[in-house]
Amino acid sequence: MKILRQSIITRLGTAMFAISLMALISMISSVIVAESTQGDAAGINLAGSLRMMSYRIIAETQQHASEGSETSRDKVLTSIGEFDRRINDPILTNVLPKDDQQQLRLAYTTLVDEWRDNFQPALKAAILTDSPDHSAYLRQLENFVPRIDQMVHLLEESTESKIKLLSLIQGISLFMTVMIIFIAMYDIKSNVVEPLAQLLNVARDAGQGKLDTRVHYRSDDELGLLGTTFNHMAEELSKIYADLENRVQRKTAELRESNKSLQLLYNATRRFNRNEDICRRLMPIMKELEDVLAVGPIEVTLCDPHHRLSYRQLTTQLLERPADCKNSDCNDCIVPEPDNRLHDSITLPIQTREAYFGEFKVNFLPTQPLGQEQTALLRTLVENLAIVLSLELKASQEQHMSLMEERAVIARELHDSLAQSLSYLKMQVGRLQILRKQKRDEEQIDDVVAELKEGLNNAYRQLRELLTTFRLTLDQPGLQPALESTVKEFSDRLGFDIPLKYSLHHQSLTANEEIHVLQLVREALANVVKHSQASEVTVQVTQSGERVEVRVEDNGVGLPPSLENQGHYGLLIMRDRTHTLSGDLSVDNREPSGTCVLMTFKPKQS
Repeated sequence: MKILRQSIITRLGTAMFAISLMALISMISSVIVAESTQGDAAGINLAGSLRMMSYRIIAETQQHASEGSETSRDKVLTSIGEFDRRINDPILTNVLPKDDQQQLRLAYTTLVDEWRDNFQPALKAAILTDSPDHSAYLRQLENFVPRIDQMVHLLEESTESKIKLLSLIQGISLFMTVMIIFIAMYDIKSNVVEPLAQLLNVARDAGQGKLDTRVHYRSDDELGLLGTTFNHMAEELSKIYADLENRVQRKTAELRESNKSLQLLYNATRRFNRNEDICRRLMPIMKELEDVLAVGPIEVTLCDPHHRLSYRQLTTQLLERPADCKNSDCNDCIVPEPDNRLHDSITLPIQTREAYFGEFKVNFLPTQPLGQEQTALLRTLVENLAIVLSLELKASQEQHMSLMEERAVIARELHDSLAQSLSYLKMQVGRLQILRKQKRDEEQIDDVVAELKEGLNNAYRQLRELLTTFRLTLDQPGLQPALESTVKEFSDRLGFDIPLKYSLHHQSLTANEEIHVLQLVREALANVVKHSQASEVTVQVTQSGERVEVRVEDNGVGLPPSLENQGHYGLLIMRDRTHTLSGDLSVDNREPSGTCVLMTFKPKQS
C-alpha cells in the first residue's frame, strides 16, 4: 500500500492491471462454461427422445397385442433395443455430473437400473412369450415416463445453472471493472487533475511575479513531491527576491547619497572658483555639507600661508552676526538657538605640499559618527578647498612676479634705449656749456646743437616705440590673429600686401612667448618701413620639430656696414627679446638684395 501512495504511475498501472484481469477472468469463465455446456443440448434432446421412445414402445406393444404378428413383435423389440441404446448413449452420459451423489446422476442411475433390471427384461419376456395381457407392463412403463421427464428437467436445470453461473461471473466482472474504473477516475481527478490545475495556476502566477502563491496539494506521490518542491522553490525565490529588493533599496539609497555627495562636490567646485568673498563661497557649501552628512556645526579657520596666523573664522551656527561680516543681507550662519548637545569632532588641515591655509572642523553627535565614505567626502572637499586656495595663492604670486618682471622689462627697455639717449644728450649739453664758456666759434656750437637736435629726435622716436610696445595687447586669443592684424597694419603703411605663413601647433606657445614673438615681428616690420625701401616683404612663423622659427625677409637695400656703431636700438631690443626666450637671432643681408631677420627658440611647453 505504501508504494501505491507514493506513485501515481503504480496506482494507474494497478488499475489497468485489475481491469485487464477482470476482462481475462470474464473470458476464461466464458470459455469454461461454454466448454462445460458443450453437448448439453444434444443430451437434453436425447433425454427428450427417451420419453418419445417410451410412448412409441407403449404404442407398438399395444399394436402387437392386437395383431400378434412377428412383424409387430420385431418392431417392439427393435424399439426396446433402440431405447436401451439411447439411454446408454455416451452423448447422454457425458453431460451428466461425475459426482455419484449429484441428484441428476442419481436420477439417471435409478432410471437406468430400473430399465435394465425391471422393464426391459419384463417387456422382452412378455413379447417373446406372447403373453396376452400386457396392460400391467404398459402401466409400469407409463409410470416410467415421468421419471424420464424428471431427469430431462434436472438436465435442463443443470444447463441453466451453468448459464446463470456464467451470467453471475460476467456481472461480477463487469461490476468490478466499473468499480475499478470509477476508483481510477476518482483517483485521477483527486490526485492528478486537481494537483495539475493547482500547479498550472501557481506556475502562471509565478510567471507573473506572484511568488507568494503556494500549492496546497499534499501527497507522497510524484505530483505531491512536485508541489512540495515548487513551494520550496517559491519560498527560496521569495527570499532571494526580498534580499535583492533590500539590496536594491540599499544600493539606491547609497546612490542617492553618492549623488548628493557628487552634487555637493560639483557645487563646491563652482562656489570655490567664484570671484567672491571667502565667506560667500564657503558658507553655502558648509550648510549643504551639514545637510548631506547630518553633522554640525562646521567651523573653518583660515590662516596666512606665510606666517600661519589666523585671519578669518567661519562657522555655520552663530547667535549674532560676526563683526567682519561684509553682507548684512546674509543670514546663513545665524541660528535662533544654540546647540548645547555634546559633540565629537574631526579636524582636517587645509593644506597642500606648498602651503598651509587653516583648519576645517566638523562637529557631530557621538551617536552618529562619520563613516568611511563620509570621511572620504569630507577629505575630498577639504582637499579641493586647499587646491583652490593654493591656485589663488599661486595666481597672486604669479601676478606679482609678472608685475615685477614687467617692471624689470620696462626698466631694462628704458635703460637700453631712452636712458642712453638722455645720457648722450646730457653729455652734449655739458659739452655745449663748455664751448660757450670758452667762447668758441659758432660753427662748433651749431654742431653740438645739431647733435642735440638729432639726439632729441632719436629719444622721441625711442619713446614712441616704447609706448607702442607697452600698450600692445592680444585682443583675440592666440598668436595668429594678432600677427594677421599686425601684417595688415604694416601692409597699409607699405602700400602692398605682406604674405603671412603661420604653421604652429595648437597652444604651443605661452602668453609671454606670444608677446615677444609679436613684438619682434613688429620691430622687424618697423625697420622695413623706415630703412629698407622694399617692395616685397614676407613673414613666416613655423615650427620644425621642437623649435619655432620666426623669419621676416624683404628685398630692400639691405643692412649698412658697421650697424652697431649707428646706435640702432631696435636691433638691441630684438636681441634682448631673443635672449629672454633663450633663443638665437641672426640679422643678415640676402642675395641679391634685402635683409633676413631670423629668430629660433624652443618653447617652454615642449
